[in-house]
Amino acid sequence: MGRLPLSKEAVRLNLLAKEIECSKKDTTNSTAHCPIIWDTLLCWPNTPAGATAIEPCPSYYFLNINESHYATKKCHDNGTWNEWGNYTVCMDTGPPSITTDVEKYVKPIKTISAVGYGVSLTTLAVALVILASFKRLRCPRNVLHMHLFVSFMLRAGFRFFRDIFDEYSLFQNIMPWMEVQSNSKPLEDWQGTWSCKLMTCVWQYAIISNYSWILMEGLYLHNLIFLALFTDTSAITIYILLGWGIPLGCVVAWGVLRALYEDTLCWTQHVSKIELFIKLPVVISTVVNFFMFLNIVRVLLLKLTASISEERRRYRYRRWAKSTLVLVPLFGAHYAIVYTMTFVNNHFHNETVEAVWLTIDQIFASFQGTFVAVLYCFLNAEVQAEINKLWIGMELCGWRTPTHSFLGVNGSRIISRKSRPSTAGESCMTSFISTSAQCDGSNYRRKTIPSITPACEVTKLEKPMEEP
Repeated sequence: MGRLPLSKEAVRLNLLAKEIECSKKDTTNSTAHCPIIWDTLLCWPNTPAGATAIEPCPSYYFLNINESHYATKKCHDNGTWNEWGNYTVCMDTGPPSITTDVEKYVKPIKTISAVGYGVSLTTLAVALVILASFKRLRCPRNVLHMHLFVSFMLRAGFRFFRDIFDEYSLFQNIMPWMEVQSNSKPLEDWQGTWSCKLMTCVWQYAIISNYSWILMEGLYLHNLIFLALFTDTSAITIYILLGWGIPLGCVVAWGVLRALYEDTLCWTQHVSKIELFIKLPVVISTVVNFFMFLNIVRVLLLKLTASISEERRRYRYRRWAKSTLVLVPLFGAHYAIVYTMTFVNNHFHNETVEAVWLTIDQIFASFQGTFVAVLYCFLNAEVQAEINKLWIGMELCGWRTPTHSFLGVNGSRIISRKSRPSTAGESCMTSFISTSAQCDGSNYRRKTIPSITPACEVTKLEKPMEEP
């Protein structure tokens, strides 16, 4: 089986180490030789004028190489190097690659991930605007949902930004191996900048805060079910402080320790126990959430199966299954499956398992925000009711032309609508409602007024008129 893929940061570390090693070599040279030079990929030795230097393809960059693969660089007769090195043979082996069975899934998985995060970012933004726009929806439970939406949006947004940054950095510093210049800037010029390290810290904060808010949502629901004194109107300040505060404390502690004891490159390589400050919170929140999920599912099953007949048991089981599926994204229960597959893959190194694991992991990670937005906003009965009220208000205020409308004898507005038949054999009837609306933006006042039709509240539709 082929070697596992090298991360971009690992490649940069290897290149930097080779560059430092090359700089320590004796560079004294006669006019009949080309001097030792580092071209950002290989350290080329002293070479006689007019000769061509031959070096093995760098194994710290090109994987699965053969001993017969060599890069070349021409030394001109005047003792100067050719501007470009020939890495054509090395290119045949490709840039950092992975095992054969997994390799063909990399591009589709990346595409799935990009589409998933894009869809999640869009749906979460719409859901956040909806919950923030209606005052009647700002109960503690929905406020927590809004914070959860923001955490998913941060994760998706910074994922896009990080991918763009990584691709740009890799292209500028490593990828153009066919266009290597001897006067290129050292890698540490940009890798050691504080802007790069700050971006890494923000990315870590986005990840941890997302897991933290999944934990807060699960904890809130767990307390709502199991604590008798806890209600849906209880204070949520403590959840907000913990949801954003715990990740901030972990990232600050991690950043300080990295700056003091492991201040290497862009802080994306983890080779010491300092990484526990950002790994443990994620693992702990996942484990706690999973056990709370199992406990709630157990209680739901007991309540649904208590004192019911055999005929209704099958129906109750379907309800329980639906409730369980709704709780999965809220508690992040699917992470238990992902971690199990990670454990199996790390111990058995099965290529098929690795491909399946990568696919499942990226699907859940990228589309989880979409699942959450749909389940806890778009399918929420309260949200749908508020949107329906707004839609009716827009009609009453003239923002949407009704099917038929005209003025009554007393100046009231008569709106004619088509009503749906109550049975398959009935035809569509015409109903009338008499309204008087005073509009101010999306707000309107409703009242009952005398008219040619019986007085009614605008929110109440009269019984369809019978045909003569």
